Amino acid sequence: MEGKSMLKLSHVLAFLLLASLFQSLMARDLISDGIEVLQLPVENDGEFVFCPGKQSWPELVGKSAEYAKQIIQKENPIVHDVRLLFPGMPKPLNYVCGRVFLAVNFKRIVQVTPTMG
Repeated sequence: MEGKSMLKLSHVLAFLLLASLFQSLMARDLISDGIEVLQLPVENDGEFVFCPGKQSWPELVGKSAEYAKQIIQKENPIVHDVRLLFPGMPKPLNYVCGRVFLAVNFKRIVQVTPTMG
């Protein structure tokens, strides 16, 4: 029985190796044909930059939500959606340029550094 499981494992490893080689060959073919390939965001000081302007506001922790919203929209004019997150509310995982979540307590005081996302 042990021989069959080793054979299956070797098949899986061979498949993964071939799949990774095929993917890089396809990307090279697309680039050589003049087709643009999607580029991932560039890392800048440990953060990925998706949107222009300021991305986080650590100085707003402890401030009121209304004040934080005004400062965020003043410092980054592309922010068009500032949402409050109360304790226990889930934060969506998708990244939207121009959206900032304010994690606040029930007194509407910012508890976590607001970031673009």
